[in-house]
Amino acid sequence: MLADVRDGLPSEPEHSWSKGDVRPDGRVRIDSGFYVSLAAEQDSLALLRQIRAWLHECESRGVTFDVPRLAAELRVAFTTTADEEVGAVSLDFTIADLTLLVNMGITLSITN
Repeated sequence: MLADVRDGLPSEPEHSWSKGDVRPDGRVRIDSGFYVSLAAEQDSLALLRQIRAWLHECESRGVTFDVPRLAAELRVAFTTTADEEVGAVSLDFTIADLTLLVNMGITLSITN
């Protein structure tokens, strides 16, 4: 099943792991999986456009992660410079964005 999902993705995964491998946080992975890098943008609007385009491409290809023994997480990380206020970076996901994530079985993680 994992191979089928990988084959249907609009971009090639950057990193894969196997069940039992150790995660960066020291925990042991309970399933196999992979990472896909969608974008590295400083402009939050450009980042959201790229995320949306990738998700809609997955949707049009019939790729879903909402199946047993398969987990997907969209990680969004951003940093601010000393000149920026912490609240200056804004990621405004719409209800449609969040619904698409839920329907595709993708969790969302946002870190600063």
